[in-house]
Amino acid sequence: MIQKVNWKEWVEKGKKIGVIRLGLLIVAGLVLLIASFDGKEEHKTQTQINTQNEEKQSEEQQLNTYIENMETRLTNVLSQVDGIGKVQVMITAKATQEKVVLKDAPYKKTTVKEEDSTGATRESKETTSEEGTILEKQQDGSESPYITKELQPEIEGVVVIAEGAAQKQIEAEINDAVVALFSVPSHKIKVMKMKK
Repeated sequence: MIQKVNWKEWVEKGKKIGVIRLGLLIVAGLVLLIASFDGKEEHKTQTQINTQNEEKQSEEQQLNTYIENMETRLTNVLSQVDGIGKVQVMITAKATQEKVVLKDAPYKKTTVKEEDSTGATRESKETTSEEGTILEKQQDGSESPYITKELQPEIEGVVVIAEGAAQKQIEAEINDAVVALFSVPSHKIKVMKMKK
């Protein structure tokens, strides 16, 4: 049976202990409760967020550096061609650099043959395959995925502004050069005449 709580008895006991002592007990309990939550979990989460933001900024900086490098190289190459004159180039890319990691896919195959008392046999086959990333130890002792290759960002479009672009032959040569260098389809290349 459930025993009924007699609130009157509790109030009387509370009066005997004293309001001040009861208040101190409640405050002490709250202090212990608050002290048990030291904020380490919140600090860890904030650290993870900061690390992710830094990685994202680093990737964006790498992409911008890559694009600027390609623009400079293309400008230098095109400006050497007779009849093109001064050149300005703008390149856009779809995404940041992609890293391909080495995967390990162990394959296990087991066959079990069972025979019951009547002489009937049953065969069961089980195959398991589990893919995992191969890790390599760094000099500082940490582990990171083993990278087999790094794919450069895919060029999405190229704009070339050149002094000699008014001539159809020069425009075609610029277009062909960009297609050859970046494997960009011709419809994603725009060649325009530079204003005087």
